Amino acid sequence: MRAVRAVVAFAALALLVGCGSASPPAEAPKLLTRAEADARTVVPFTRGVRLDKAGRIVDVKFDLPPAVPPAIPSLKIGFRLQAQHVKPLLAEAERIRDVGVPARVRLERLEGDHATSVRLMTTAPGGRSMEPLPPDGHVGKLVQGKVESGMLIEAGLYSQDVSYHMLQLADAGLLDAGRYHLTVDLLEDRPQLNDISAEFIVGFQLLGK
Repeated sequence: MRAVRAVVAFAALALLVGCGSASPPAEAPKLLTRAEADARTVVPFTRGVRLDKAGRIVDVKFDLPPAVPPAIPSLKIGFRLQAQHVKPLLAEAERIRDVGVPARVRLERLEGDHATSVRLMTTAPGGRSMEPLPPDGHVGKLVQGKVESGMLIEAGLYSQDVSYHMLQLADAGLLDAGRYHLTVDLLEDRPQLNDISAEFIVGFQLLGK
């Protein structure tokens, strides 16, 4: 009986191994090049930017896809930093926050020839609530932000080989699917940030699943 059970067990194991080899794991989505990422116009998307010179750094029309229930996507707007190790990444983020990057952010919903301004929010002092940005879209400080990494991976905008940190400019909240126009202007030169390589990022934070 022991010999029979051993033969049966071996056959079962061979069958499992054979089934596993017939179904190779799915390949990870291809990581986009900088040029490919800069051409993307569907959320989530990124743009390579510099933080040391005043002026318009983002001017993009993009499509916002419909939400997939039961997830509730809140749209986040900000800067993303990346590095091989967490410690220098956090030090770089802290340096940007200490120096400050005054900016003006404007978001409009496009419907044919008509454009409607979208109210943007920011984190209130104390970090426990949200408050609207001024009507001119002025952002005086950056706060730590977060976007859904799974969606970034699917879009080819996230590498497992590096660490990321997001500094949030604004929160657009829950928006209807459609076409939008976003502009970002830096209001002052910051030459002390000329060695920092940053990305502008627009992505989702999922509030519920």
